[in-house]
Amino acid sequence: MQRLLGWTGRKDCNAVEIAAVAHRTDGSKHAVKLTNFSDEGCRMEGAEPFRIGEELRIAVPGIGQLKAQVRWALPGNAGAQFVTDVDAF
Repeated sequence: MQRLLGWTGRKDCNAVEIAAVAHRTDGSKHAVKLTNFSDEGCRMEGAEPFRIGEELRIAVPGIGQLKAQVRWALPGNAGAQFVTDVDAF
């Protein structure tokens, strides 16, 4: 397969089923299920829609709260990239 110029691959994600909570900047919280997880980001499923570019904190059991930004969103699921303090919003 030939890749397009400028295409950047992603690290492999681990298939998981983790109940988590997405905390929005407006203070609201929404239950989500993480279905893919890596050190760079995750895929979330949930009833509430997310917006591309939206900033979140995702509370993951056993890990804590992770700062993230929504990179893609479709009805019922979204992908988020974790951000560091250097990238922080």
